[in-house]
Amino acid sequence: MKTQSFIHSVVAMFSKPRIANLLLGALLLGAFNAQAVADELEAVLSNAYPAQSSVVFVKHESVVQIANNENGTEKYMVLDFKVDNEILIEQQLQASIHSICNTVLTDYSLIEQLSNNGYDMISVSFDAHNQYDCL
Repeated sequence: MKTQSFIHSVVAMFSKPRIANLLLGALLLGAFNAQAVADELEAVLSNAYPAQSSVVFVKHESVVQIANNENGTEKYMVLDFKVDNEILIEQQLQASIHSICNTVLTDYSLIEQLSNNGYDMISVSFDAHNQYDCL
């Protein structure tokens, strides 16, 4: 019985136009901020790794997974790239990973925005099976 009255009071509180508008505004602001970070990230990587290069930026994906620490979850950005040739020798792979990570990690404005949006890590991927962390 008490649970039902609590639910009714919460529903009544959120049904008031002013509170509903504030919540909607906060949600929209968060969505716009996340989209702005994604747009900037895409612009930086598309300019650094254009379609005519041997390593091409394809897309990015936000991933949230359960963490082993007290924080509960980890949020990271996976940067997907397409490589011209299918088989990269280890030195070329390492050089490509270093170049991509360096491009992102030296853009302090972008790193600050990613951090402010809760990202803990950035990873680079060239296929569906392997990810390489930017340290």
